[in-house]
Amino acid sequence: MREWRSMSHYFDHAATTVMRPAAIQAWVDHAQQWGNPSSIHGAGRQARKVVEDSRDTIADLLGVDPFDLVFTSGGTEADNLAVLGVARARKAADPARTVILISPTEHHAVLDPALSLVEEGFTILEGPVDADGLVDLDAWAALIGEHRRRLALVACMWVNNEVGTIQPVAALADLCAAESIPFHCDAVQAHLVWEDPPSSTTLALSAHKFGGPMGIGALVVPRTLSVSPTSFGGGQERKLRSGTVPVPLIASFAQAMVAARQDRDRDLARLTEVSRRVESVLTSAGAQIVGQGAPRTPAITYALFPGCANQDLIVLLDAAEVHVSTGSACAAGIPQPSHVLCALGSSDAEARTGLRFSLGWTTTQEDVDALASVLPAAVDRLRGTSWRA
Repeated sequence: MREWRSMSHYFDHAATTVMRPAAIQAWVDHAQQWGNPSSIHGAGRQARKVVEDSRDTIADLLGVDPFDLVFTSGGTEADNLAVLGVARARKAADPARTVILISPTEHHAVLDPALSLVEEGFTILEGPVDADGLVDLDAWAALIGEHRRRLALVACMWVNNEVGTIQPVAALADLCAAESIPFHCDAVQAHLVWEDPPSSTTLALSAHKFGGPMGIGALVVPRTLSVSPTSFGGGQERKLRSGTVPVPLIASFAQAMVAARQDRDRDLARLTEVSRRVESVLTSAGAQIVGQGAPRTPAITYALFPGCANQDLIVLLDAAEVHVSTGSACAAGIPQPSHVLCALGSSDAEARTGLRFSLGWTTTQEDVDALASVLPAAVDRLRGTSWRA
């Protein structure tokens, strides 16, 4: 890892970030855990203790009941379980509950399962967002009021994974609570801004976004909420999620969250300054920063480079060991404009000039300097102007 880090400058932490030392150690400590947590013998009971201690740790940091924390394989599964499971359960209890209200800038892990429910008789409403990606609370309140007897679920992510906009999820959750409507919050990118989570019905997390391992996440599901399972088998996680419980991943998840919470204030202050320097580099190269009129996490900056195809700019930067992305890694390799940018009012052509620069707990000034040394020349080259060596 050190050799890779020494020759690379990584600006794609929103896709996945570097594992924290405490998380690595926790994984190593439990990697040879041979007991299955569902077994009743001694080794199984030891494994179960690790899982439940970790569940307690994560729940305590979130301020939720440990029983309400369901482990999943990551944020995508957590979002799918919330959207599909809640909507189907609500419709089963009340056939009139067939409307789902979501933001058009949601991650595909929320958008796609919601759209798949159209085949089951559901209707999808998209709540409006402004040019910065911020939801219009008054308009959402009106929609919730108008459809309150038909709404099965309302969903809005806490921090947008492409442009970094921080949504007023607590206010949205309150609007839903007043009408007894389930609210789902994708909190996968919210690690720098979370205090206590909103009074949401469900909340999705993914460990590898804040320094834990890939392959483990969680969904907060209050015990009072009826949710239909989306996978079947042993029903290990409250009969909502089946599969052998991965002890090393869960232990690592918990320690990553402990470290992220302990370092949050320091990381927030440092990345706020680093983000300011990154955005200065971007604007000096003629880029337009998206979402400047809304509250944003300092970990994510999205910029448009007029006259530059984003895929070509990625290639040029990558050749200089500066790694950036066009947006969600879940859509990588798909030659289509960002649905988030289009929802904010960008044309397809404008959206194809955009790049995401995302920062993490290991981002340094050296990374910013490397970006500054190669970006202007790469932009000039693509715009057909002089190449500055």
